[in-house]
Amino acid sequence: MAAPAHAISLGPPDPQSPNAEGISSAYWVMIIVAALIILAVNAALIVAVIRSRERRGHEPRRFSAARGALRPVAGALGLLAAAIFIYGVVATANVRELEPSGPNGLSATPTAQVGVKDLPSLEALEGTESATGEEPISGEEPAEASPLEIDVIGQQWLWRFEYPGGAPGQRTFSYGELVVPVDTAVVLNVTSTDVLHTWWVPALGGQVQASPGDVVQTWFKAEQEGRYAGSSTIFSGTGYPAMRSWVRVVSASEYQAYVERLAADLSEAQEIVADDQEALE
Repeated sequence: MAAPAHAISLGPPDPQSPNAEGISSAYWVMIIVAALIILAVNAALIVAVIRSRERRGHEPRRFSAARGALRPVAGALGLLAAAIFIYGVVATANVRELEPSGPNGLSATPTAQVGVKDLPSLEALEGTESATGEEPISGEEPAEASPLEIDVIGQQWLWRFEYPGGAPGQRTFSYGELVVPVDTAVVLNVTSTDVLHTWWVPALGGQVQASPGDVVQTWFKAEQEGRYAGSSTIFSGTGYPAMRSWVRVVSASEYQAYVERLAADLSEAQEIVADDQEALE
């Protein structure tokens, strides 16, 4: 039988990261508030129509109010707007609050982040080098039990992920799929090499814009192993439909083995290229 059709979901997917849970909670709070306002307005309209309708043998009831009769309604709506604003500020602050890695994550990883709450500023990190030995997008020497820092670079029409570690002067990287350890605070340095792109994996957090020449930071801490899909929400050219991203969450030991294997494969490929160039010369 044919697979069932899947319509657009009313809400976001099940959150798998603390910041995604905050975003999902804020989403449902606003949906409930909006639904209550719609119900209240429509109920008031129905009551007004019923009370003021014309019936045989009866004059329709006329509504009259003194000056300032609508002030309580305006005051209530103003208080509601203020409450929503305050809730939004608190929810945003909570989402930006970087949580530490859990007991099942990496115990200490190279990092230093910018733009995430309670982390160093960009000015404090100028002139530092990353763990790869090259000029980093942002970063400094590793700190004990610090979050894992990964550079995410968008280009037409794919994503490049640069991991800490590897031989001096060499970056360990992958395309299309980002591999991270479970229960580990991961901070992404997101940028672009050409046009605007959007990094967004709904199950792991909110979307951020990848802009050429700028670095935007976002974070997540995946609670369960698995593979999570994402996509860009900004049209970036003819190849845009094919620009997809995936985050594969594995155990800490699997992540370390993956990065080591990736670094070894890249070193082997570089040696082959170097040998071929020497043979041509």
